[in-house]
Amino acid sequence: MFKRIILILVFLVCLCGCQVSKDSLLTNLDTILDDATVSSISSKVNMNKGLMSYYLQPSIGRKESNATNSVFVINGNDVIMNIDVSSIVSQKYYASSSDIRAIGTFGNQIYEKKGVFISSTDLVRDYLYRLFEVSSEQYGIILQTSNIIMVAVVPLGDVYNVSSEMMTLIRGCRVDEEAVVSAYSQKEMINYQKETLDIFEKVYPEEGTLLEMGEE
Repeated sequence: MFKRIILILVFLVCLCGCQVSKDSLLTNLDTILDDATVSSISSKVNMNKGLMSYYLQPSIGRKESNATNSVFVINGNDVIMNIDVSSIVSQKYYASSSDIRAIGTFGNQIYEKKGVFISSTDLVRDYLYRLFEVSSEQYGIILQTSNIIMVAVVPLGDVYNVSSEMMTLIRGCRVDEEAVVSAYSQKEMINYQKETLDIFEKVYPEEGTLLEMGEE
């Protein structure tokens, strides 16, 4: 495993010295994501927001947050992490599937990967990673589990590193689902959806409007 990690690091360093193409990106994303799902992560948390706690690496900045959303800065790019309140409440009250739910997206999807990862508490969780070509220079990333949604819009050359850091961050997240259910009645759910859309539109003025976070 150690040898594999070293090879991945060497690969990433090499990428820094050359221009990443879309073809090479799609060819190597599987390897980057697979490595990020099994790499060593902290079993501790250093951020606690009540409904969610997680370990934030020193290399990642935190820009702003509210009860259910946080905006991080990874390699100079804004990354939103959002508790999927709609999914959690639906699973509790409506006996819906615990599968990852469909949400609105950027459009022009060019890559998708479904898999599992080991969380910092040794739980096996399903994930869905999708990559979108938002423009000739910008790529949208959506990383989901059944209780968290992460979104970023980054340049082509940052897709590898940001995707890896997002995976590491989401693996260290702990969501208190019972507390989420207790906190969100129908009225609070409406407020949650509005706050979520507001933060997306604030960070991504054009792309953010495409993400219908309340969509079932």
